[in-house]
Amino acid sequence: MIVAAQARDYFRWERSLGEPRLVPLAEMEVKAQIARPVQGARLIVGQPYRIFGAAWSGEAAIRQVEVCTGDGRGWSEARLLETDRPFAWRLWEYMWTPDEVGQYILRCRATDGAGCVQPDLQRSDCESYVANWIIPVEVTVVPEPQTYAEEFVI
Repeated sequence: MIVAAQARDYFRWERSLGEPRLVPLAEMEVKAQIARPVQGARLIVGQPYRIFGAAWSGEAAIRQVEVCTGDGRGWSEARLLETDRPFAWRLWEYMWTPDEVGQYILRCRATDGAGCVQPDLQRSDCESYVANWIIPVEVTVVPEPQTYAEEFVI
């Protein structure tokens, strides 16, 4: 049984003719998301790191995933893994070697076979299953590995 609070997860707002109206979800939006590194991770300068995650879409297959390791302007193509299958996640990876110490914001975006591109910014009328905007992951690049004591605090 779906209660009223859950029911809105299966609808989205449409404002095409002025007045907003709820319409049922029909198709999955294109999206990619970073699984690793996690938010707040500490990476070591000069050492290669595997950024990876998953991408998915509705009716069309994932054609491309791009990764940005800087200010959002320079995008590089990630490598799609596994065989493309209809209606399935597509895993991807991107090897990155940070060359400077500092804070970085990692982003990824997907494009599907129909040409739909994952949006940069949150759309206020979209929640739950249609929340497909880019979710940045902030990492810190440090000059050397953390000590055991810094990594585990009880």
